[in-house]
Amino acid sequence: MEKYKETSNYSKEKLIWMWLAIITLIVWVVFETKNILAGKLNFTAIAYILLFAGLLIWRYAISYTYALTKDELIIHSKFLSFSKKVVVPLDIIENYSDQYVKKFFRRTGISSYSYRYSSGDGNSTRILLFRKNGKKQAVLFKVSDKFMQELQKLMPEKYLDIRQYH
Repeated sequence: MEKYKETSNYSKEKLIWMWLAIITLIVWVVFETKNILAGKLNFTAIAYILLFAGLLIWRYAISYTYALTKDELIIHSKFLSFSKKVVVPLDIIENYSDQYVKKFFRRTGISSYSYRYSSGDGNSTRILLFRKNGKKQAVLFKVSDKFMQELQKLMPEKYLDIRQYH
């Protein structure tokens, strides 16, 4: 049974960057199409265009749903007919924070981390640290303050003050 559920939402400020990137991609595609029609085939440019388009899709087109139950955090990502669910049991969580600091990952020896948020989401980036199969791992996600308050109610003793890593 879900205690709290939240879906990623887009802020206008973040979406401006998305639209600028889409316009840049369109201009780039038109330029490369003109070059192809002129007989100048550039495989590197085509590869970069595909890579750039994939990056835009990955960072903006996937929607995320975050749910808290009494035993686990569930992050469900959806894109077209594809979906993926990440379940983190609350009992394996070592720490969590409502701030994101890049230095933190280098200093704590986290072996892997994954992004589970849309770049268009206006919420703050949060960190959830856990140990799985003996390795330190982290999930970066964007949720509201209300979601973090609900998480703190379930795990008040594990809150991490990340300001020491600045």
